[in-house]
Amino acid sequence: MQKFRNLLILTASYGDGHLQVSRVLKQKFEQYGFRSIRMIDLFEEAHPLLNKVTRFLYMNSGALSAYGLDYYGWSYYLTRDMKPDSLLARCLNVLGIQKLMKVILKEEPDMIISTFPFGGISEQLKRRGISIPTFTIVTDFALHNRWLYSIPDQFFVATEHLRQKMIERGIPEHIITVSGIPIRDTFYMADPETEEHAVAERAVLVMAGAYGVLRDLKKMIEQLLYLPGVHIHVVCGKNQKLKGELEAGFAQESRVRLYGFVEQIHELMKRSSCVITKAGGITLSEAIHVNVPIVVFKPFPGQEKENAGYLSEQGIVFIANNLTELIRYADALTSDHELRRTVKEKTCSLQAGYAAERIVSDVLHMLKGRTQVQTHKGSSA
Repeated sequence: MQKFRNLLILTASYGDGHLQVSRVLKQKFEQYGFRSIRMIDLFEEAHPLLNKVTRFLYMNSGALSAYGLDYYGWSYYLTRDMKPDSLLARCLNVLGIQKLMKVILKEEPDMIISTFPFGGISEQLKRRGISIPTFTIVTDFALHNRWLYSIPDQFFVATEHLRQKMIERGIPEHIITVSGIPIRDTFYMADPETEEHAVAERAVLVMAGAYGVLRDLKKMIEQLLYLPGVHIHVVCGKNQKLKGELEAGFAQESRVRLYGFVEQIHELMKRSSCVITKAGGITLSEAIHVNVPIVVFKPFPGQEKENAGYLSEQGIVFIANNLTELIRYADALTSDHELRRTVKEKTCSLQAGYAAERIVSDVLHMLKGRTQVQTHKGSSA
C-alpha cells in the first residue's frame, strides 16, 4: 500500500450527495493510511461561471417543474440513452479536461476516483499517454448513459439490478462491482432501543433535503398533525429561511420539532417510524441501511423519479404523488406494525454492507495486482 500515496477524488456540487460520497471515501482512505488526498469539484474549478449557472438551474428545477417548466426532467430523459459518440456527448466529455490535466501534473495522483459522471476522463488520459487507474462510483439506483461515457478500470454500483443494466449496454461484467453506495459507518449501526421508541412515539421524520426544497412542506405538516399521536420531526437542511417560516407557523405546536442542518441525521432516522424525503441516491441508501420505511413525495423527474420507481418496485419505497396519498402512507407506517415489519424485511435485501470499506479494499487490491504485473513484466524484459 505504501506505493500508493496520492489520491484524486473528482466530485460535483449539484445537491449534496456526490460531495457526501466523496467525503466518506476520503475518510476511509485516510483510515487506510493515505495522507495525500485531493478532492476537487472539477466543474467549479474548471468552469466556475458555467458551474454557477447550471447549479442554479439544478437547484431551482424542482420549483419550476411545478409550473410546467420541467427542463431538468426533459434533459435527463432526452439524454438517458444517448450514445457516447454523439455530438453532445463529445462536447460534455471535454468539459474540465484541461483543468484536470493541470491538476494531474501538479498532484501526480496514483489513482482517480469519480463520484460524478464527468464523461470521457479515462479516454482523454489514454490519448495523452497518461496511465492512471480510474474508478467510478455510481451514486444512483437507476442508470443514465452519462455514467458510461467513460469506461474506468472499475465501476462500483448500488445493486445487482444496476450491474445487469450496465452489462446489457455493453459494459464488461468483470469491471462492475456491486458495492452499495458509500455512506457513513454510523448508518450501519442498529439500535433496538431507538426502534422501540419510534413505535411508541409514532414519529415521522420529514427531510426537506440539504437545501430545503421538498415541496408543499407547510401543508404537509398541517395534514400530518391530523394523525392522532404522531410527532413530526422536520429537517430543513441549510435553508434557514424555510426553518424560520416554519418556526413562525408552528411555534405553538408541541408535536412539531424543527431542525436546520443535522450532522447526526442517522439518529433521527433510527428514532422514526417512517421518513418522508426526496429520492436522492445517498439519502435513500442511508434510510435503507437504517431500515426505516421510506415515503417519497412528488419525486422530481429525472434520477429521483427513477430511483424511487425502482425501489417502489422492490416494495421498500412508497411514492406519494399528492398529500392525500402521503397522509395515507404515513398513517399506515406509523400504526400498522405488520406492514412495517414486511417493509423492513424487504429492505434488508438491499443492504449491501459497508460500501466504502468494500470499495477501498477492492481498489487497493486491484492496484496491488496491477503493480505486481508491471513489476513482473519489467523483470522479464
